[in-house]
Amino acid sequence: MWNRMFTVFAKEVLDNSRDRRSLLVALIYPLLGPALLGLLISAVVNVVSVKTTARMAIPVQGAAFAPGLVAFLGERGINVAPPPQNPEQAVREGVVEFVLVIPEDYQTRFEAQKTADITVIANSSRLPGLIALNRMANLLGVYNSQVWNKRLEDRGLDIQILKPLAISSIDVTSGTHIAQILLFMVPPLFIFNLFMGGVYLAIDTTSGERERGSLEPLLINPVERWALMLGKYFAALVFTAVAVVVQLMAFKLIFQSAGGGNFNFAEILNMTTVIAILVIALPLMMVAVGVQFIMATVTKSYKEAQTYLGLLPLVPAIPGMILVFAPVQAQNWMMMIPTFSQTLLLGQIVRGNVVSIPDALISMTSSIAAAMILIFIAARLYERENLIFGD
Repeated sequence: MWNRMFTVFAKEVLDNSRDRRSLLVALIYPLLGPALLGLLISAVVNVVSVKTTARMAIPVQGAAFAPGLVAFLGERGINVAPPPQNPEQAVREGVVEFVLVIPEDYQTRFEAQKTADITVIANSSRLPGLIALNRMANLLGVYNSQVWNKRLEDRGLDIQILKPLAISSIDVTSGTHIAQILLFMVPPLFIFNLFMGGVYLAIDTTSGERERGSLEPLLINPVERWALMLGKYFAALVFTAVAVVVQLMAFKLIFQSAGGGNFNFAEILNMTTVIAILVIALPLMMVAVGVQFIMATVTKSYKEAQTYLGLLPLVPAIPGMILVFAPVQAQNWMMMIPTFSQTLLLGQIVRGNVVSIPDALISMTSSIAAAMILIFIAARLYERENLIFGD
């Protein structure tokens, strides 16, 4: 019995390893997510990173009206550049990130110790413009505080009287940068690929063989229906595992090459972490293949199965996409939900948090139980005589 099951398994693995579409889904498709994420990380790092070897240049209109401010910027390694002819248009078109506009009466009001106006023209809809605007706001805030403190001291006032609170903050994380927020995209990309790795084999070995007319002769052979199903099931599981391993290796390479300076992702996926992810994800692979086989069995045609199973990966990936923008604190009951628990655990791993062993065990146990139920349902469906018709 087990020999016959292994024969079916070997036959399906060999046949699909020769099929370009199966290899495309298992070997090439998993590379798309890591490649896209790597490009996003590189683009964001290039925008956010500050090159310490080069002096930052700020276009200033009316620089002659604020010599003190210009001197302050120069002390911080910032060059004052000539403004474009049309500052608003130049900022809107992305020629410059922002322009600092100083009015003619700035120095007069400044010397009279009155409030002097400064205008910053920026385009916050663009990431470089938003980052540049924040940098400029910080610089002007520091200069404003220095002048304010100097004016109080000249009047003999104790500055500390005007500071009822001394506020400090402690960041309990290792430091989160805007580029690291993109790492929250790893769990949904991983789950999506996991539900795609063996989908073509699941369709082809059931709906495909039914349409080619090879399923009925196969069922006539002296092989138990459940053994036949398990042989096909494990073949699809192998292709799913291959797709997952390929994607994890691609993520590892991307993280080793992406970033730079303060943005270091090289240690996110070491080999120990990769093995832990595979162990946690294996029960979910079993669930994914079980769902694929049930849907491929009950659909009437290859095209119908392809339609449903093509949309299937979106369902478990949606919670991961939501968690990118609204992360939640993992709780024990959440670990009992397949796909959602793996999404939470993978998110913890990517963020560098310690994964709770009880949480991982609960997640794996619940997923294995769900996989066993799905395998049992698929085996019962294979026992039905109308399997060859699709119903």
